[in-house]
Amino acid sequence: MQQRKNETFYNSNAKEELFLLYKKINNLNEILKRYPVILEENEKLISIIFASSDQTMHYSMICKNTDTISGLEQKLYSEYPKFIDSNNIFLCNGNVINRNRTFESYKIKNGDTIIVNKMDD
Repeated sequence: MQQRKNETFYNSNAKEELFLLYKKINNLNEILKRYPVILEENEKLISIIFASSDQTMHYSMICKNTDTISGLEQKLYSEYPKFIDSNNIFLCNGNVINRNRTFESYKIKNGDTIIVNKMDD
């Protein structure tokens, strides 16, 4: 008789704990849906400012330290389409930025400005 009471008690607690865990998972999934980015280990969100040398572009973009310019160009050019068909050079902290290298590799950090030089054709 004592063993049945204990089983009922444990089963009741296990069901309640499972329900609470299920509820917590659902809440966390709802929170994750609100954020369009998932940060992997050693990734950080940073804000980069893109500004053109002719002063027609000034655009802040939230990205990851592991992002590349090539990965962000589509979004940048959708905001500033006049730069799509030009040969653009990107500069930051005195360095010409290779489109395919990460911001982290150039030590680009939160709040840095990348200058977009539109080259004459």
